[in-house]
Amino acid sequence: MGVLALLPLATLAGKITLSNPDEQELKGRERLCTYENSIYLFTLVTRSQSCPFSKTFDTDDQS
Repeated sequence: MGVLALLPLATLAGKITLSNPDEQELKGRERLCTYENSIYLFTLVTRSQSCPFSKTFDTDDQS
């Protein structure tokens, strides 16, 4: 049980919230949003004028 107490709750829940993405403009008014930390990398393509500042991802989707 001591080991589990050291893990972040978000990791145990299978979700992580990342913020402050890198943004890249694509063709057709789309935008590539890249969210990453030292463990995870997630990308999102949106038609919004800017990427969401923070986004929650399902860590179970990573392979």
